[in-house]
Amino acid sequence: MFRLLYVIIFFSFSFNYGVGDIVSVSDQNVVKETCYPGNGYDVGDDWKLADWNGSLNGGDYNVIFIDMSATW
Repeated sequence: MFRLLYVIIFFSFSFNYGVGDIVSVSDQNVVKETCYPGNGYDVGDDWKLADWNGSLNGGDYNVIFIDMSATW
């Protein structure tokens, strides 16, 4: 019983965004390292979501679709 409760509580607090949510500016400025080349980035290059936000990158506006999935 306690394990089930723990799993439910863990998953209820582990997701910050849902479908249609707007990513906060602080989360857009989190820098990550490229692990697969594309969109002008090579493996090992740093990038952040703010690179595609026209309000933050000098006026180059983009629409992006983020698809994240995992197999457990």
